[in-house]
Amino acid sequence: MDLIGGYLLLLLVLFTANIALMLGNYKFNNVKLIFVSVISLVISFLLIYVSGYLNAQLAFLLDNFSYIFLIIAAIIVVSMIYYVKKGNFKASLYVMLIVFLISIVLFASQASMDIFTMLLYSLLVFIVLFIVYQLTKLLHHAKRKYPVIVGEYMSLFAVLMFIFALTYNSTLNLDYTMFSSFLILTPTYQLIYVIIGIIVVLVVGVLINDGKGGNS
Repeated sequence: MDLIGGYLLLLLVLFTANIALMLGNYKFNNVKLIFVSVISLVISFLLIYVSGYLNAQLAFLLDNFSYIFLIIAAIIVVSMIYYVKKGNFKASLYVMLIVFLISIVLFASQASMDIFTMLLYSLLVFIVLFIVYQLTKLLHHAKRKYPVIVGEYMSLFAVLMFIFALTYNSTLNLDYTMFSSFLILTPTYQLIYVIIGIIVVLVVGVLINDGKGGNS
């Protein structure tokens, strides 16, 4: 996995989780949730696939992703403040969706991925959206107000983006041959397979448990 592909993977997971938390304000049954997750999977795959053709046109981004991370962090902070203060999750949700889609295009255009990797990334969007939304059902029963919980996640998200902004140039210039032995011990694709396998088991468990709850 190249560096930009790694950043794209993290953005897909973090943005999807954030969007799923905001969607927790809606009440979806499993059918609607699966439908929304499938739509997200398809859109993610199409954006990643089409963005590959913009590699040359957006090549200047490779040296400027630190600024993009900084902009993302700032937008998340503003959206978080608006969401928590105003309680209007729809506006923040739309902003996060737009930033998410733009981020996919920008990072995917400079990532080196084959069709199989694109499918894995898109599948991860489906899984994270499904799992995190299921977790929101529990978070609504927490002692703290739900917007506060979402705001805490968004604040951590913004901090991570700010850290990426500060460290991007240094990370880009690292000598990755120093880490070859570690990469041999922990191949990236095998880690992805393990993570996806664990999440699939969780999805199946949620569905089975939901089915039992409906029968009782």
